[in-house]
Amino acid sequence: MYIVNCGQRNRILRQILHFKAADIPSRNYGSSKLDLIRDVSATRLQWEHNKNQSDCNHTSDDYSDVNKPKYTVFQKNLTVKSITGTKYVAALQNVSKDTPEDKLLKLLSDISSDIDEFSPYELIDIGYYLTRLNRPSCPSVAEPIMHRFFSLPERYSCLNGVYIHRLLRTLFIYQDVTYRVWIYEVAKIIGVKHNHLSMRDLQLIIDDLSLFYDACAQSVLALFEKTVINRAHQLELYRLPLMAHALGRCCYNSINVAKAIHDVYLSKINDPDFYSRNLIGLLLKGYCSFHFHPGFKFLGKIWSDTKERFDVIEFKYLSWLMDSFLKLRYFTYAPLILEELIAKCDILSHLEYTDFIIGCWSIQSHFLALEFRPYIDKGTIWQEDMHKYQEKYLFEGVFPDDSDTFSNDYTPRDLEIDNSKETLENIYIYYKRLMSIIIKDMPIKIYKSTPPYRVTQFEVLTRLLAIYPNPRDFSFVLPLRKYDTTYPIAELLNKNTKIPEDNVDDIFIDFDHFALSKFFGPNHLNNDEIIDAFKAEGDSVEVVSGIAIKDSSLSASPPKLEPLNGLLKQYIHSFFFRTPAIAPRGLRLLVQGLIRIHFEQREDCVLDPDLLPSTKSQRYDRPLSCAILREVYRKLVCFNTDDLLVTLFCMITLRMFELPLAEEFLHQLTGMWTYFGKENTFLKGQLVMIALFYRTLSIKLPDLYSKLDQKSIKLIIDKA
Repeated sequence: MYIVNCGQRNRILRQILHFKAADIPSRNYGSSKLDLIRDVSATRLQWEHNKNQSDCNHTSDDYSDVNKPKYTVFQKNLTVKSITGTKYVAALQNVSKDTPEDKLLKLLSDISSDIDEFSPYELIDIGYYLTRLNRPSCPSVAEPIMHRFFSLPERYSCLNGVYIHRLLRTLFIYQDVTYRVWIYEVAKIIGVKHNHLSMRDLQLIIDDLSLFYDACAQSVLALFEKTVINRAHQLELYRLPLMAHALGRCCYNSINVAKAIHDVYLSKINDPDFYSRNLIGLLLKGYCSFHFHPGFKFLGKIWSDTKERFDVIEFKYLSWLMDSFLKLRYFTYAPLILEELIAKCDILSHLEYTDFIIGCWSIQSHFLALEFRPYIDKGTIWQEDMHKYQEKYLFEGVFPDDSDTFSNDYTPRDLEIDNSKETLENIYIYYKRLMSIIIKDMPIKIYKSTPPYRVTQFEVLTRLLAIYPNPRDFSFVLPLRKYDTTYPIAELLNKNTKIPEDNVDDIFIDFDHFALSKFFGPNHLNNDEIIDAFKAEGDSVEVVSGIAIKDSSLSASPPKLEPLNGLLKQYIHSFFFRTPAIAPRGLRLLVQGLIRIHFEQREDCVLDPDLLPSTKSQRYDRPLSCAILREVYRKLVCFNTDDLLVTLFCMITLRMFELPLAEEFLHQLTGMWTYFGKENTFLKGQLVMIALFYRTLSIKLPDLYSKLDQKSIKLIIDKA
């Protein structure tokens, strides 16, 4: 194709005027008529614009059918789908389980042969419908389709919200053939340009991005905050819980977003699905991830509706409600849900049992906070802080300005935790019942769950003092919004509860002072002794005596390790060979659980000979630590920053950086953080923790630290 000059153009126009309309072949593409003579452009810019908008481009004097101009990808409207592309999309939609494999392979072969003819829309459609087939041969076709799409210079010129969602979903399903830079590219573009998208499409896109658990992809979510807050009212009722749950699970949990979603949800109270169990369950799970309390008044309305349909609600949704009620400290009616679930425990799945374990931890946290409340460091447990704010409001009439944890429609009574003697006695009895069920039934349910779920269950089990009585954990509240403190951090025995400045040995401490607890210590109460643990004249748990703490010799020396609980050993065996199947978040949970049980002191299998499979422990040195370091290295770029920081601190104490792969891993880590620092993706609290990590590394492993890029490290630390 060539560009005609003015003389040629005039000659062509004169020839056109002498033609009869009947002599010109029809080029009708949807309209009843086609203009034969078009307006002449006054400038070249106008001519190029008209040329691109034209349905037909005359490039020669020959108007025969043989020399009709063919469309190319740069000339046709990118929103137009070809007959070939539409045919393949329809064929993929018609594929079912009964479709013969040879017929499917023939279709996939035809798609591969015509892959260069598809527009960006068609490439996304075909890739998306391949994800719906779940056939082993589909990834081999999806890979060249994605490569073709990301090689097109105009790939984002015509994509709307639905197609961005389909593209992200395809990239998620086929992560094995996906380059991470593709995800970053898509995330960066929609982070900057998303105001034109409908809230429905934006909710789908946020849900897709949250699935990646990727640092770069998730950093884009902060750019959506203003849009979500201002336009949350445009979301349908059922999309509000999905939005809250997606943002909560991906570790982005700005409290302002939670408040905006809650206000909009309350405005739709007349909707018949307002109290739908699946919606309420997801909404409350999202609120807990946001550390946002909707108020007991709202929870009471949920219970009032739930009790009327108690017998028809699925166990899954009852389990969600039970878990959320306990996390939000709504103890009044949680036992009624627990009674229903415990009565049917024989038919419950490992999912409900996971909620049982988390429920035990929620009860344990609350009782420990009550027993040690004179010594609890502020900010340790956000639910307990809510109770303190409520007391301040009652007695002083002033509610603190930083009380962003609550909804706007609170009253003093609405924020009051029910710590009555009767309620606490009842809750503790159910804790004991749950623990007996967990210890009895979990061993036979371990292998019914996937490796990621096994790791989740293992990590929560290590929190329970009944399973591991002398746990070790962070000595301070991490300045990471997503991090939920495991234990109430108490100011005992002059221990530092702030972020360490110089003494990095205090990053982790043994919580052995919990042995003083009447409910979870070594001499914890039997059911018949529970009532004696409460003040006869009061309505609260008796506070642990300060004299007992000072006179106690606890923490004077490290606790003597005892053989590990058999249930925890079973879990370690269950995921020992499955570490490649554990995602970044699961790796973080795994090392947190190993930190609590002092794994680096047990890994030699002297104290626990059956701790690891003998086929590996007898041939290799520290096989599980090597496997974990390898997987963290492999999935380094997929970690979000909060999870990665927690993982790194645990790995230092677990002595994983003494392994051969550590130096190469730290070089890659420093390079990645240098890039993120230039992109300004770090929050202030994350920068503080990064500086602490390198300071800890320089003190504990100076030789390894000296081999790293000091200039890059300084650039990162200077931002803190």
